[in-house]
Amino acid sequence: MDKGFAAWNSAVATAMEAVGTNAFGKRLEAALATIVDFDILMVFGYSGADKPVCCYHNIDTLRARTVIDAYISGPYLLDPFYSAAMDRKGGGILRLKDMAPDHFFSSEYYRRHYVLTGIRDEIGILCRPANWAGVVFSFTRPNTSPAFGRKDLASIRDAEPLLRALGEGHWGSADHAPVTARPSAAHDPINETLSRMTNGILTPREVEITSLILRGHSNASIAETLKIAPGTVKIHRKNIHQKLNISSQAELFGLFIQQMSSGL
Repeated sequence: MDKGFAAWNSAVATAMEAVGTNAFGKRLEAALATIVDFDILMVFGYSGADKPVCCYHNIDTLRARTVIDAYISGPYLLDPFYSAAMDRKGGGILRLKDMAPDHFFSSEYYRRHYVLTGIRDEIGILCRPANWAGVVFSFTRPNTSPAFGRKDLASIRDAEPLLRALGEGHWGSADHAPVTARPSAAHDPINETLSRMTNGILTPREVEITSLILRGHSNASIAETLKIAPGTVKIHRKNIHQKLNISSQAELFGLFIQQMSSGL
């Protein structure tokens, strides 16, 4: 990390000059590196249920197969950063461990995707460029490094308004717009995906619960989110398993990823 106010000013000025050009990603990375240590920088643009667009990353080809390519193939719908991008009320600084549902770190998404990335801690900055539901540029630390600390978070908070403005200026340009228009606020991509996946077998309430299970919510968390009794959640989960002919969350996740990979 190249510390110092002069280094930050110089790097940000260089990034400003690159807004709208192909050099912006690397210059944004250089600016971030003056205030915080990280290994991965990746930028995803989200537009509804459409597969996210990786706008920039600094990862080698082999590791990118897991961190980028596998993520885009379907698991992105279960990602707390994706959920934050689709929530119009959210914005600013996002930290995975602060956003994650109560059982996220024991979820199939975490075990079968996130663990394979080798990421220990992740912080993102959510931008709201024109035409996108949201663009998140996130930076990570690997399992071999300590998590982001208080000083890191303070530096990121201080820099966030300028970094967000730069991101919105760059990814809000016509050259970086998604193919489809920004979805409506009422759009719920994961529920719609699950409805298509199950061909109407599940009721709307069962679809909601399936979505929350896949995202890493416990029965108690589902009950609180949907304002229903925990016992009712258990009954719904039993019915979901019977209708889909599965017996575990692992099978549910496998079915979900299989269907996503097939293009549904």
